[in-house]
Amino acid sequence: MCENVISPMSLGDKELLDALREKEQRRRKSYADELALIAEIDARGLPATQGCSGVGALVREMFNLNPADARRMVAHARALLPSVTTSGAPVAADLPATADTLRGGAIGPEHVEAIRQLPLDATDEDRAAAEKILCEAATMSEPRITARLGWEIRERLDPDGAEPKDDTLIQPKRWLDFRETANGVTGTFGLDKETGALLANLLSPLTAPRSSDDGPDLRSRDERYGDAFADILALAARCPDTPTEAGEPVTLLVSATLDQLTTGIGQGLVDGHLSMSAGQIRRMACDAKAAPMVFGTASEVLDVGRTTRTVPRSLRRALIHRDKGCTFAGCDRKAKWCQAHHIVEWSNGGPTTLDKLTLICPHHHRVVHHSNWTIRMTNGIPWYIPPPHSDPEQQPRRNTLHTIPARLKPDRATTRSPMALAS
Repeated sequence: MCENVISPMSLGDKELLDALREKEQRRRKSYADELALIAEIDARGLPATQGCSGVGALVREMFNLNPADARRMVAHARALLPSVTTSGAPVAADLPATADTLRGGAIGPEHVEAIRQLPLDATDEDRAAAEKILCEAATMSEPRITARLGWEIRERLDPDGAEPKDDTLIQPKRWLDFRETANGVTGTFGLDKETGALLANLLSPLTAPRSSDDGPDLRSRDERYGDAFADILALAARCPDTPTEAGEPVTLLVSATLDQLTTGIGQGLVDGHLSMSAGQIRRMACDAKAAPMVFGTASEVLDVGRTTRTVPRSLRRALIHRDKGCTFAGCDRKAKWCQAHHIVEWSNGGPTTLDKLTLICPHHHRVVHHSNWTIRMTNGIPWYIPPPHSDPEQQPRRNTLHTIPARLKPDRATTRSPMALAS
């Protein structure tokens, strides 16, 4: 009997999204069923009876898979499912929690591959703790983010590396030529090898394309590098060693009317002459070294803010200690690249207190300001409420990528082994 096929064009918006979500969950659950079948084929030794060298070769032959894809499926089956030795003794699965999460449809094959990279020679207790962290992260993060968290966990278990070598100092030859325009700043520059390598290393982790729910990153290479350069400038402005001018640290004087700041509609001025949208000014008020001057309808000065009135250095340090990085679910940006965000917007009277602030990277800062994501603080942890199109149930999400337990850090005072962990 043929299954009735419903045309996507006949579905409403919500039905269309629900149908796609159901299909993806079904695909993930089906993959778990496939792995169970492969594990049983492997246990029975069926490949030899079919003239194949192994279960990977059998799967590859049956479905015309690439060798790497077939090997990956077999590796997943062996990691997620229990097995038996040649003598018939049972062997527990290496990743039982991952298997349960996959069977529930919360993660996919790519997440499984990221979790599978845990060190094999870690203790059972350490592997179980690390697997739990990665499974929780995988349900809220892309596979590449889960993989990066896995790399960090492995580095915590084995942090020793080669000592960097000192390079010969080169007399620097550097120059910079820039000028302000109506749209910002343009110019050219030249750096010596050492400083050029420093810039390249700072840009490198910030220039990778960022995919989103709407598809791949559509920014050009130049645009990605420009955004990365802006992140580096923002980092430098937050540095406590930033040079002062006329007794003040780097500060932008931002002026706008109270209505513009409240509604986010209209234009304001930066340093008295550069035009900037009120929406941009509202974002700057979260963490930038900006001194807001608020005017009334008759251009009277209503309030002149101070830099420390936004996020004082001591408060930012407390934020870094608590959040450790961008708190948006699934984001791996470290604290030094993040801004302090007022959960209740400053322009709406939000206080500058630890329990009403959170660290957030510039990209997700824009997302929060211009979308239907909301933030709720619970017991000092920021939880993000997704819009209905992302999650119809709007289940709160938190970032688990910066919360590796202290017990996964090596205790060098008691052992020389990188796999021995502090209790």
